[in-house]
Amino acid sequence: MLRPERFVFEGYPAPALRPVELPHTHSLAFTAPGGAEYRLLVAIPPEPAPAAGFPVVVLVDGDALFSTALSAARLQAGRPEVSGVGPAIILGVGYPGAAPFDAERRRQDLLPADGGADRFLDLIAGKILQEIETLAPIDQTRLSLVGHSFGGLFALHALFARPGLFRSHVAGSPSIWWDDRAILATRVRFLSSPAAVALPRLLISVGSEEQSSDERRDPQRAARLRMARMIDNAAEMAEVLTASGRVACEHVVFPGENHISVVPAMLSRAVAFTLGGDAGERGSP
Repeated sequence: MLRPERFVFEGYPAPALRPVELPHTHSLAFTAPGGAEYRLLVAIPPEPAPAAGFPVVVLVDGDALFSTALSAARLQAGRPEVSGVGPAIILGVGYPGAAPFDAERRRQDLLPADGGADRFLDLIAGKILQEIETLAPIDQTRLSLVGHSFGGLFALHALFARPGLFRSHVAGSPSIWWDDRAILATRVRFLSSPAAVALPRLLISVGSEEQSSDERRDPQRAARLRMARMIDNAAEMAEVLTASGRVACEHVVFPGENHISVVPAMLSRAVAFTLGGDAGERGSP
């Protein structure tokens, strides 16, 4: 009996298979003070940096988000007269190993419990960006933070607890429900504090299918989605922040997308939101 691989290649030379590499990208092993290990995925534009340095888009859960965000950034930067998007450093902060999402490490880093999120913010703003700045000049006034789910909650925490650290924040499907919506208390402190000189920018997004499920097929999942109130929580957050006048807030619901399928759509919009400028009118032919 012929093995499938012999049947497929009978009479033909075996193809020379080579790994696919993304141009101008790098993977760096990074050890934080205290010994925690990270994997930094970084794409540096080949063109000369602007006088102020390159903008930087920081992605948490970098192993899951980096390649999709990079593709979106390069496609949009290829037509700046349409997108308004120019060259930027794309930085994914991930963890050693093959899993797109490291459940335990991301809980330690992305959730505000026990100061974990604040320590991670210190690490990103300090040692990690210093490491990247040895590779290419950075525009410290154009730093953006992008996260999904717990990462979206982390982006909100960064906005409320460290206003001014990032120019733009993208909270994709943020887990506002976590810890009985403790992020709302952080929001209260932010709104009652003196306003920052520069108006912070926030994109908060969610998929239209993130709050409903087939009750008969999976009653437990349906109950979890009702508890999480992903769509309602995102809308309420955007409404309060917009009304406050303290944040330039954009709110998007992506039709037909669930908590996982929404990620590529969110990242494409995140690129336009964080990097879009005055190079052209979006939507031009």
